[in-house]
Amino acid sequence: MRKFEESVLPVAPDLEPLLRSTWSGIAAPGWGWTGSERLAIAAATREARGLASAQVVLPEEALHAVAIIAREPATVDEMMIRDIVGKIGLVRYVELVGVASIVVGIDTMTSLLGLGIEELPEPIGGGLVKNRRVRNLKLRKAWVPTTGLPLPRLALSAVPPAQKLANQILDRLYMEPDQSRHTESVRGLTPTQMELVVVTVSHGNKCFYCTVGHLVPLQRIASMQGLTIDPVAIVDPALDPGIPGGRELIELSRSAVTFAPDPELVTKVADALGPQAAVTAAEVASAFMMTNRIVEATGQPALRNQRDRMLPLLERLGATEFPHSGLTTVADKPGTLQRVARRLRS
Repeated sequence: MRKFEESVLPVAPDLEPLLRSTWSGIAAPGWGWTGSERLAIAAATREARGLASAQVVLPEEALHAVAIIAREPATVDEMMIRDIVGKIGLVRYVELVGVASIVVGIDTMTSLLGLGIEELPEPIGGGLVKNRRVRNLKLRKAWVPTTGLPLPRLALSAVPPAQKLANQILDRLYMEPDQSRHTESVRGLTPTQMELVVVTVSHGNKCFYCTVGHLVPLQRIASMQGLTIDPVAIVDPALDPGIPGGRELIELSRSAVTFAPDPELVTKVADALGPQAAVTAAEVASAFMMTNRIVEATGQPALRNQRDRMLPLLERLGATEFPHSGLTTVADKPGTLQRVARRLRS
C-alpha cells in the first residue's frame, strides 16, 4: 500500500497506522461475513462507484444494498432494509453497511490527498467470530435495532465490532465525543470551518440528518465568534459564506462527494488556510462521506425541533426535498443527547 509521504500535503504520522489497522479490521472475519466476503463488499463498493472492476461473489441482496449505499445512500428506505435484512439477516446487513461506508470514506480521503485508491489487503483467514449477546439492543427510532438514541456512533451498535471500527476512524478524522466545538482550532481548522465542511458534504449526499444536525452548531458557533455567515453559499457559488477560506472549503467538500475527488482543491485550501487546515478539511469531508452512509442506511431520524427551527434555511438549501426529510423524531427528554455523549466518553 502507498505511503502517506506521497501525499500532496504532509499528513499527521498517526494517520497511516490508523488506516492500516482499519484495513486489517475489514479484512478480518466478522460476526456475519468472512474476511474474504468483507473484502468482496469493499470491492463491490468500489465497482459501484466506478473506481474498479471486480468479480464479486456475494448474495444478490447484498450486492444491491452495497450499490445503493455506495452511490445514493439517501435513497435507502425502510422497506428496502426490511427486505434485505429478511434475506441476509440483521448482523450481515449492519456489518455490510459499516464496511461499505468505511471504504467510501477511506477512498475519498486518499483520493483527495493525491494517492488514488489503495489496493485491497489480503483476507485474514478463519471462521466467523462468535456472536455475543448485545445488551440493551432493541428497535427504537431508527430502522435497525440499536443500543441507544439515534446517533452515528450508535447506528451500528447491533454489531459492536462494526461500530467500534467505524468510531475509531470517525473519532480521528472528525473529532472525539469529548472534544469541544468551542475550541479555537481543531487540527488547523476553526470549528466553524469544520462544520461548514460537514454541512456541505452532508448536503451533497442529501443526508438530511447530518445537514440539520450540523447546521445548528455551524450557526451557533459562528454567532458566538461574531461572524455573519450565509450557509446558502453551499449551493450558490455567487454568495460569500462569510467564513475565512469558506469558498475553498465548499469547493473541496463538493468535490469530495463526487466519484473522483480533485486533490488540486486541497492545495487551494492550503493556499488559503495553510497545509494542516487543508489536510484536516480532507479528513473531515471523508469522515462524513462515511457517516452520511451509516446514518442513511440505518434510518436515523433527525430531531424534529431542530428541523422546525431551521426550516426556512433548509428550504433555501433545498434540503426539505431530500428523501429522508420527513424522517424526524422528538428528543426523549431535555439533555438526553448530552447524557449519551457523556456515556460514550466514559
